[in-house]
Amino acid sequence: MIDQRVFNVYIDEAGDEGFTRKNGIWVSSQWFVMGAFIVRSTNDLTVSRSINVIKETLGLKPTKPLHFTDLSHERKKFVIKTITDVGLFRCTYVAVKKEALDENTPLKKRPLLYNYCTRYLLERITWLVGDEKGKANLIFENRSNTSYDELKSYIHMVTNMPGNKIRQNVIQSFKPLAKAQSKNLQIADAITSSLFQALEITKLGLHEPSYIEKLKPFIYKRNGNYSSYGLKFFPDPITSAQLIEQYPWLTNFSQNVVYN
Repeated sequence: MIDQRVFNVYIDEAGDEGFTRKNGIWVSSQWFVMGAFIVRSTNDLTVSRSINVIKETLGLKPTKPLHFTDLSHERKKFVIKTITDVGLFRCTYVAVKKEALDENTPLKKRPLLYNYCTRYLLERITWLVGDEKGKANLIFENRSNTSYDELKSYIHMVTNMPGNKIRQNVIQSFKPLAKAQSKNLQIADAITSSLFQALEITKLGLHEPSYIEKLKPFIYKRNGNYSSYGLKFFPDPITSAQLIEQYPWLTNFSQNVVYN
């Protein structure tokens, strides 16, 4: 019998880890986002079937992984609607505005930015799953430029550091998978890209918050507070007024976006 308290956690990222300027102009992505798509193991198969419906309806090859960024706006809206109609999941995010990091930040050296975001993400995953008295199976997208043995060692190290905020005895397994091997990793791609596209400003000065707004009921919050739980932004300090002025859609989540 499958344990109701076991959660499968699918982790993906959007944006790049670069800090490149050309002729004084920032050319890397402005934001780097990591997202976790969290599903009870008992609901894993039911939720994954959303991908079958999406691909069949959109006329996509069943064996080709779904990549949210390749779709038109209308198709993206359909993907998010299909996922949220099924429900049975939670999600949480970490987003870093790279341009706002200190010029001499060590996070510019790979894989430190990815690892640092992973640490923040695992805090929130273990809080959410721990509140359910559950255990978490971590499934990372298999990235060719990531050593998962090193990442696993990093997670073990930070989990055992004094004062760390990752709850003990919640994470029970860790593995990387290719998107082609996991339909729910393909959903994690859509979930994570939804926040990225709400934050990343295009060359025309536009961003698209409608996907993340549709996901609002599923984003981790505590006592009605999304900030620092389901929506963790850094670096400090960026005042809430500055952030909300640039991204008015955040007022739909909280009147005060707090950094800590």
